[in-house]
Order: sequence, then structure tokens, then C-alpha cells
Amino acid sequence: MNRPRARRRPARGRAAFRLAALFAALAVVAAACSGASGGAPFAASPTPVAATTTAPVAKPGGTLRIVTGQMPSGDPGWADQSGEQAVARLVTRQLYSYPTDPSPQSSTVPRPDLAVGAPIVTENGLVYTVRLRSAARWDTPNQRRITANDVARGIKRLCTPPNPSPLRGYFAATIVGFGRFCDALSDTPVADAAAYIESNTIEGVEIVGDDTVAFHLIAPINDFVDVLALPAAAPVPLEALAYPPDSAAYLRDLVSAGPYRFTVSPADAPGFRLARNPSWSASSDGIRRALPDHITITDGLSSEQMQQDLESGDADMSLDGVLPTSRAAELEKSKDPRLTVDPVGSTLALTVGLNGPSAAALRESTVRQALPYCVDRRSLAAALGGPDFATATGSLLQSPMTGYRAVDPFPSLGEGGDPDRCRQALAQTPGGPVTALSLLASDSSTDAAVAEALRTAFARAGIRLDVRIRTGARLAAAAVSPASQFWDLALTWITPAWYGDAGRTVFQPLLDEDWTGPRPADGGYRDPVALRQLDAALRDAGDAGDADDWSDLEQTVIGSAAVIPLAVTHTPAFHSGAVTTFTVVPSIGTADPTAVALGTG
Repeated sequence: MNRPRARRRPARGRAAFRLAALFAALAVVAAACSGASGGAPFAASPTPVAATTTAPVAKPGGTLRIVTGQMPSGDPGWADQSGEQAVARLVTRQLYSYPTDPSPQSSTVPRPDLAVGAPIVTENGLVYTVRLRSAARWDTPNQRRITANDVARGIKRLCTPPNPSPLRGYFAATIVGFGRFCDALSDTPVADAAAYIESNTIEGVEIVGDDTVAFHLIAPINDFVDVLALPAAAPVPLEALAYPPDSAAYLRDLVSAGPYRFTVSPADAPGFRLARNPSWSASSDGIRRALPDHITITDGLSSEQMQQDLESGDADMSLDGVLPTSRAAELEKSKDPRLTVDPVGSTLALTVGLNGPSAAALRESTVRQALPYCVDRRSLAAALGGPDFATATGSLLQSPMTGYRAVDPFPSLGEGGDPDRCRQALAQTPGGPVTALSLLASDSSTDAAVAEALRTAFARAGIRLDVRIRTGARLAAAAVSPASQFWDLALTWITPAWYGDAGRTVFQPLLDEDWTGPRPADGGYRDPVALRQLDAALRDAGDAGDADDWSDLEQTVIGSAAVIPLAVTHTPAFHSGAVTTFTVVPSIGTADPTAVALGTG
């Protein structure tokens, strides 16, 4: 069961004002980024298998064989899926990145990548000035330097028509003038987009010099370094403007900034092959270990074919294969070292529709607050693979996140719900007893299992749950159109774009009507109190205050029962027996391929 990062959907740190203290530890960053944990013990969400398989020594060398269903384009601006972000780790860099470390306490804090250190924060938190490493180079014949203009270009092209980046919302919400630039670019003919990008600027992205860029923010916020650690913040060379974003053509002529470069593509031979990039130097990159000498990627495979190749030793890791729950359970029971479980995951929740068939009842907070008691979270987690791969939750935040507190405003014995309480509340609604509710879900096997568990749970309270299945664009449209709701409840998956100081990635797409890009299912919940709390949480620069603000916001949202958390799912990943080090990076959602060590190395 893979983390449900839906195609082109972000669900998907530390306060900027705390960066000086954070980067005081940079003397040991090299060790931390090489897989050593410098953090204190950390209580992650419970999983019985560690997120890393570590040999005594992670030796460099060998060929890492990767399999996938669809080859990512390598375009960092559109990399919002685990496999896409894994490929981006090979060939791109950001100003800041998350280190490969077995401790979530360390791997969720962004570290300098292309940047020489922490940003200089001035004007009461409104300006972040970043200086780039002079040794970072593009894989061009003259090994051209990566400049601040390349950084600006990468951010500008996120709004390229006709299919802008799904990650652009984080930049629109933070950088002065980004929204206006995007509006102008979206009105530009596609054929003229590249010229517009190169000849125009974003007001809030200032090129101070070849080695320095200054970002002007709409308001002081505490997570801007995490925004700059998104793959979408990666610099892009001038050559990239010749190709449509996120396309096969972009991949074919990709200019690498990372430790690997493509040397063979299907135009020359089956599959893709990467070798070490001679323009990259380990001394200029404290994030990527670049252990394999070569990497091959074979695409066009089904999940079943990928699993067969991994089990037989004909492949080493997959980018997007789905490990069947039954097989994952067998591997976990036998403590098979080839199984790794992501320590963080996606939160499955129910969005309550306030404009659907039962709107008269569900608009009443007292009625909504009975719905969590209709749910048997324990049985639902079992349907998702049990405690090894899914844990019941009453929270939207997870344990690696600032502000997480295991406080459930609607507790029940053993997470089993309270059918009697549910029945009584729904029998006394203003419009008469509610005896049936409709549930919006996708056609995936995971949603089907969840829907069946919910149907059984609601039936205990005498409520019939009618499942409305939609797919693709029809599902996306139905989930985020409150005015035309035909459902009462909707399954939604919330996958943070980063972890640590990550409240924005959970709550802003959920609450902010001006959010640009995909969002979780929208039931029409609009609460000015929650929006004020969101703004306060984003601006709070203190550790304790920041945590309190996010916790207060969460209690407002889940206390209203407008969104009902159900379970956190943890993705199991399988690798071959030849792999000796396999460390999951939470923000990627899978292992960092540059840090995979092979026994043949």
C-alpha cells in the first residue's frame, strides 16, 4: 500500500527566525547528511520496521537498478510524487534540502544545499537573502555556474500554461508578486511563454548578483526555508525553456545539476541509464552521497512485474510499485530485512459536506460532532493493513510535526466508536432523523476497503452509507465543488509536502479559499476563527508559541467535526537483497536513491 500521493496533487522545518540557531550545528551537517543521526531519540508514529536498512558500512559503487510504471520527466517544478522526487534527487538541487537520515527529527529539518548557509533575514522577516555556492555547476560543456538567475527562472516557470505546477500554491502564498506574474503568464500564448519568462521578473524575487538572490515575502512566516526546499524551488537552466515543462522532451535533453546525468534513454536503447555527473563535486553538496556508480531505470512495468523483479533480485528498488498489503504483512511478520516502512505517512480523513443531501442536519455542529462516534477507527485501520501499516488517529497533524499532540476531542473506548451516541444524535436533527448518508470515494482498492469498513460501522448505528464512486477529473471536480455537492461525506487523503514545521501543508489547502492548486476534499467549511489561527501559526517565530498555535488551530478544525481524521497510513517499500542501506526521506516518500548502498559495491 503506497502513500496515496494522487497524480499532480500536493496534499503535499523550522521557523525562519530560528534559522540562526538551527544552522549553528552546520559543523556536523556532513555527518548528518551521510546517514548519521545527531538528534535525540524521537517518537515517530508506531511502525515495527525501521525506515532504514543499514549495513555496518555503506560502500560506494555498483549499479542501482530501479523499476517504475512511468518514467518521471525529471522536471523538478512538477515533482509532487514520490517517484518524481526521487528522480529529482539524482539530477537537481535546491537552495535547501532535507538530509538522508534515519531519524525523522533530523531528516525533516532543511539544510543548506546550493545555499552556503542560513538565509539572512531582514526587514522584520520580510526579506530572505540567500547566497549560492560558487562551486555548483550545470552539466554543460563549459560546466557553467548555477546562478541566482537560474533560481529565479525555476520559480517563474511554475505557472507555465497550459498545465502549471501543482506546487505553485506555496509560492503564491508567500512571495510578493508571484500571483500577478502567474496571472500574466497564464494569459500568454503557450508559444510565447518561454520568452515571457525570460524577459520578465517576479517583483518579490530579486537578483542581487550572480551568487545572491533575495526573496520579498507578503508577510513574515516561519516556514519559508521549507518552501525553498521543495523540488519546485530548484534552479532551471536556460536550455530548459526550449521544451514543454514536465515532458518527454524535457527529459530527453535534461541538463543535470545533481550527482548523476542521463547517458542513455529509450531513444538509444531500452530503459534509462545514469552515470556520475563530472560537473558535480561532493565538496559542494552536503546532501547527496552519490553512492552508486551507475543507475538504470526500466519503465512500463506493472506493480506485479516490479515486485517479481525485486523478489528475484533482478531489480533493486521501485519508484511507484504498490506492495500488496498481504505480502507486506508476511514480510513484516518474518522481519524480512528487505521491507522498509515510512515512519511518517498520509492522513486519511472524512470531509463533511455542508451543501449536500443532508445539509440541513450536517450544518449543525452538534450533529457533525456525533459523526466521529459513528466511525470504528480500529476496524478501519485493520482494513488498511493493521498497526504495522496504519494507525488510528484523531489528529490531522502527525508526530514529526510542530504542534502535534495526541488529543482526540471525540474519544471512544479502543477507538471503536460509540454507535448509540451516533444513533441518538442523528435521530434528533432539525429536519428529522438521518437514516442514510452518501460517501464520495475513488475506485481504488484502498478506498473500497475503507468504504466497506465505514459502511459496516455506520450500519451499527442504523445509518445506511451509500457510496458514490467517481474517477479522475470527475472525482477531483466533485471533491472541491461545495456549491454542487451531491455527497454528505468524502474520503480525502492529506499528504504533507514536507514534515517538521509543516502545519501550512495540512491546513492552508484545507482552509484558504485563495489557495492556488489542488486541495483536499472541500465540504464548504469556512471559519474566520480558523483562518486567523492559521495566520498566527504561520507568523509565530517561537518554538513553544508556534507549537501552541498549530495545536489550537487543529483543535478548532477537528473540534468542529468539519474534517474527521481516521488513520495515518505508512507506506511499505520492498528492495532487493543486494541493497545494504535504504533510508526513507519523509519529504520524498521513498528512499533517497543517491544514498542506496549495494552489497556489490
